[in-house]
Parts: sequence; C-alpha cells; structure tokens
Amino acid sequence: MTTLTPTVREALRRLVTEIAEHDGVSPINESASLGIDGVREADFFFMGTRSDPHGFVICDERDGTLLVGVHPDHRRQGVGTEMLTEALAAHPGSSAWAFGTLPGAPQLAARVGLSPARELLRMELVPERRPASSASQATTKGTRGLQATLPPGYTIDTYTPADREQIVAINAAAFAHHPEQGRLTVEEFDDLARQPWFSPEGLFVARHDGQVAGFHWTKRHGDGLGEVYVIAVSPRHEGKGLGRILLQAGLDHLAAEGDTRIQLYVEGDQERVVQMYLNAGFKTVQTDTSYHAERGQA
Repeated sequence: MTTLTPTVREALRRLVTEIAEHDGVSPINESASLGIDGVREADFFFMGTRSDPHGFVICDERDGTLLVGVHPDHRRQGVGTEMLTEALAAHPGSSAWAFGTLPGAPQLAARVGLSPARELLRMELVPERRPASSASQATTKGTRGLQATLPPGYTIDTYTPADREQIVAINAAAFAHHPEQGRLTVEEFDDLARQPWFSPEGLFVARHDGQVAGFHWTKRHGDGLGEVYVIAVSPRHEGKGLGRILLQAGLDHLAAEGDTRIQLYVEGDQERVVQMYLNAGFKTVQTDTSYHAERGQA
C-alpha cells in the first residue's frame, strides 16, 4: 500500500474536486477515497508533480479497480492513455471505472485494450414525488408504523454493535455475485462505522426470532442529499417483501432528517432490484461503466 504524504494527499484531493466541478461527476468512489486516506490498500500513478498533479490513476487494490482522472486543461494530450497503460502493466488484472461514462471514456478504454463489462446505475428520488403506494407509514418515533406491514414473526429496529457480524455475513451472502460489495469484512465494516457520516439510527435491521434477517444502511451526505447505501436480505428470508419494507423505512428516515434528494447505486443487470426502485419512484440519472481487458490480453 502506498502511503501519501499530507501534501500529496491535499493536492490529489484538490485535483479530484476540480475534475468533479468540471465534469459534474467525481472521478473516484468511496473505496478509492478511503485509499487516499490510507484506510484501504491503494497504489497511485501521477502525471505532473506529486505536489501539483494534473492527472492520476488510483489502483484500488481491495476491489481490483482503477480510477482515472485528468484535469480538463490537460485532456486530449495522451495523459490518460499513458497513465492507464502504466497502471495496467503494474496491475494487469484490474478493471477501470468510468463514472458518468463521459464522452472520452470509451475511446480511452479502447486505446488501452479494455471493453465495457458492467454498468452501474445511479438512481435518484425526490421524496415529495414518491408514489402514493410508497408514502410513509412510519411515525416520528421511527419504524412502529411499518411493523404492521411485516410478515408474522419479523420486526424492524435499528443497529446495535451486537449486529455487526450478522450484518457482514448477510451482506456476503446477498452480494456473493458482486465483485466489490460482497467482500466487506467485519474490519471494513468497523472502518465505515468510524466515518463521520455513520449513524446507528440510520441503519435499519429486520429480525426474525432475534436474528438479523436483512438490513438497510442509509447514508447522509449533507446539503440535503441522502443515500440508500446498502440493502441486503438473507437468502433464507427472500420472497417475503423485506427489501421493499426496509427500503421504505430508510426513505422515511432520510426524508424525516430533511434530505430532499435520495440517491442509490445498483447494478444495471439486476432487473428485479432495479424494478423495486423504479416502483418506489427512483429514476436513473447516471450510468457508470466498468471496462475490463479481453481474455488473453491481461
């Protein structure tokens, strides 16, 4: 893992901000951000000077992904191609994310031998526009209004530290197909729970016979933006409507906290889950693309 000096970390954060302001989408995700902070394993490639870079690639070693950013003033000069080629040589099994799939992304990927393999949808909801069928049934005291909608034997309340190992186990089972989310460990959960945004009151837990059956972990970004961070239901408890009820619990909470926009990320090929969000009033506002090397190339 590369440890950045405070000066380099500040310069990289500044460059990320400048790119995001220009493009309207950040070139990095949360995992790469944790890599900048030294919380997760990451490697870094720079163009320019390390204290004043105009381009970067972050290799998120935990997820096996590459995050690329080039300052708008230095684009179409081969900077991205040179950095990504170098990063792929050092980390040949990694894929590359293009957040927002901006116009230059497919061309850059093709130049370095990468092809589109996954799409991640960012969906957004304005709570006031939720369909009548999804309107809040919760009281200001929390989840009491949802209890009547649960199957017999199930309850919903909020997180306690005793839940952490069961939550991580359910997350692994529910996202066994997912190349990043399913890898969450108890240690990584604890790292996230130490982040300033974490709130136990925003992590809703469905229980059956005292055991965790599913959860909805919400996140508040500030400035009126909330997030459906993770929803997972144990495979043993699927088909009972828990995902929909947990979704409603979290949306009610975020709206009650004053969030006027709520976002989420979901794999584009998860049609059943995407439809659940569409039914709740979400709309797709952004598509991210993951590019992989063709078999035999890397």
